[in-house]
Amino acid sequence: MKLPHDKFCVLPWVSLETSPIGTVRPCCLAEHEITDNTGKKYSLLTTNLDEIHNSEYMQKLRQEFIDGDKPDTCKKCWNEERSGRTSKRMHTLNRLEHIVTDTEWTADAKPLVFIDFKLGNICNLKCRICGSWSSSTFATEEVKFEGKDSFHYQMLKDGAWPRRNQKFWTEIDKLMEQVRYLEFTGGEPFMIQEHFQLLQRMVEKGIAHNVEIHYNTNGTKFPEHAEEIWKHFKLVEIAFSIDDVEERFEYQRTNAIWKEVNTNMDRFEAMRDRNTNMELQVCSTVNVFNVMYLEGLANWIDQRSFNFVYWNMLHEARHHSVGTLPERAKQVAIEKLKKANVTEYHRKEFDNIIDFINGGDSLDGEQLRTTVADVDRRRQQDLRTHHPELAYAIEYEGPRL
Repeated sequence: MKLPHDKFCVLPWVSLETSPIGTVRPCCLAEHEITDNTGKKYSLLTTNLDEIHNSEYMQKLRQEFIDGDKPDTCKKCWNEERSGRTSKRMHTLNRLEHIVTDTEWTADAKPLVFIDFKLGNICNLKCRICGSWSSSTFATEEVKFEGKDSFHYQMLKDGAWPRRNQKFWTEIDKLMEQVRYLEFTGGEPFMIQEHFQLLQRMVEKGIAHNVEIHYNTNGTKFPEHAEEIWKHFKLVEIAFSIDDVEERFEYQRTNAIWKEVNTNMDRFEAMRDRNTNMELQVCSTVNVFNVMYLEGLANWIDQRSFNFVYWNMLHEARHHSVGTLPERAKQVAIEKLKKANVTEYHRKEFDNIIDFINGGDSLDGEQLRTTVADVDRRRQQDLRTHHPELAYAIEYEGPRL
């Protein structure tokens, strides 16, 4: 595709992201949700994607890119690019190059060929770096302690939007003729049965062969019935979200069992061997809990047969980002990353992670310690058990009793 300049992003023209609670953003890393002319966030309970895609908000965003500006809502990408990493913007240009071939760019929307679906917050895990926004199980735990008047109860309610608005599915069916790439993240997409029904309708309409699918899954579910649907699509990418190994993995992703996840991966590998349109990936999100242990994760990755490996940087919640670690903890993490015995590919990524750490503004660690202690107490866990180096570096004293 021909682009106006090297800071251009095609996503505002061809894509939207539906959030787990029914709001909409230009992409999954955008700082702000799309609003109407009064500043109110659009909701998929009341507005369809086509109207949002052609909104004044999106026209202004597209014009900013045409003018060569760096929109503030896109600052996560700008921050990653400053540290030498391949940002979402850059990755998307490569990923959609064979799909988006346009040469003319105006403020008007182009056909919506890519939709990033987060179809509610149904999830069986309550991961440390997640929250009520994306996990019904996390929200349920929080409601138990904070009650039905809390933010978390509202997230449980809002996360059910795909089942509260059945018109959404009729409107989505009308868009499927133009779609060429779908992402399903979460919640946990393999627990959201409506999306399988959507794919089956695409198969029945005879359009599945035009469409590529990408999943981000926590690896705890193996949908046996899905193979009969997936085999009709042009490409099916399944990316496993794995941020650590063994006991630290289970600490970070409560309710997940490491051996079971690996068994599921074995089954997915066998499915890939039977279907030439399938690829397996791993997406590892670098955060405060794993940054001191990435060598072990990298070596585990090399033992499996992933088609693609992606190191993702956590940006929010801010106190979970490695860029905000206290200075003492940063130095420990950087030293471990420098000494890590890893392959050349991981070494390059680790060097970029070090740049990202150095480029962030350190916090004093108080919010991090408080958050970890609160969750440790509720779950009868202790960071010091499996993360001693991290606990020492952030001066963690254990759960608050």
